[in-house]
Parts: sequence; structure tokens; C-alpha cells
Amino acid sequence: MNLPFKVNERERKFLVIGGIAVIAIALFYAYSWYADFKKRSDDAADAKSIMLEKQLKRISEKDAVEKRFNELRQELEKQEKAVLQGDKPPIAAAALSNILREAASSSGMNITMERTLNPYDVHYYLAVPVEIGFTTTTEKLKELLFKLRSSSFLLTVSEIKIRVVNVSNPVDTFTSLIVTGFIKKPVETETDSKGAAKARKNDT
Repeated sequence: MNLPFKVNERERKFLVIGGIAVIAIALFYAYSWYADFKKRSDDAADAKSIMLEKQLKRISEKDAVEKRFNELRQELEKQEKAVLQGDKPPIAAAALSNILREAASSSGMNITMERTLNPYDVHYYLAVPVEIGFTTTTEKLKELLFKLRSSSFLLTVSEIKIRVVNVSNPVDTFTSLIVTGFIKKPVETETDSKGAAKARKNDT
């Protein structure tokens, strides 16, 4: 390299070494800047990935909650359709009686005994039991029980008693069933609440 001024060999060496040092320092700063830039870029990419993962998790959780909510709503609607018609136990008992008589009649049976039992609470519903009695064969009894189980209404057989009519010829049996249907529990009004509270107070 030709310089515009004269330098001796020793000065030339110092200039070369100085130039190399300047280049090395420039390269060091350039590498440090690139390393810092890359680190910040990687950190930003990681943070963005974490944020996207959290957002996807929230979306999936929201979808799961909505799905469960829809399932519960459908189950509730199904249960609402399965309860007996009528907002009072006597009306519901009459509706249940008609269901039982129709089921028995379609199986060729005649109900000879019937009585309505006291209703009782079952969480958000009132259970309305009806007891019926009839003479039938074992096969027809099985047919009736299957019809009650597959009914569109929510019905349970809470008690069954069977007595042979003729011991010497045990074909027909007298059967009594307690079949329970359900209605929505009536909403207690403010007046009803005050009346119930007053009654409890008078009892004490």
C-alpha cells in the first residue's frame, strides 16, 4: 500500500497493527450489536409465542365451557319435557293416572285399585306417587313395566308387590305398583314465604 507520506518500516508496522485493531474493534461492536439484536428478537418471538399459546388456550377453554353449557341446557330441556303436566300435585296425579291407565289398557289389563299418595320434595322437583293394583299374568306385567320405563315422561317404580291369586294355578297374580312422576316445584312467592315464616313462629 502506497502512503502519501514517507514512513519507515517500524512506523509501517504500527500503522498495520493499528488498522487491524480498529477493524477488530469495529467487528466486535458489530457482533455485539447483532448478538443483542438477535437476543431481543428471539425474546420477542418467544413472548409472542407464549401470548399466542395463552390466547389459544383461552379460546379452547371458552369452547369447552360453551360446549358443556349447551349440553347442560339440552339436558335441562329434556328433563323439562319429561315432567308431568300441571303445576300442582293433584293435577299431576290425575295426569299420571291417565298415563298408567292407558299403558295398562294397551297391555290388556284393568286397574281395579288406585290411590294418590303424598307428594315429597326431590331437589327442584316435587315427586307425585300414585299406587295402582291389577290382576295380570307375569308376561303382561313385564310388558307394562317396559312401557313405563320407555315412557317419554320421567317415571319411576318405587315399589312393587305381587301376590298369587290361585296357589293351585299360579298363572294370574295381583300386583300393586307405586309409580312416581315429577313436576317442577312451584316458585314460592314473597307472600307464601312470609306466611310460612309466620306459621313457624306461631308453632314456637
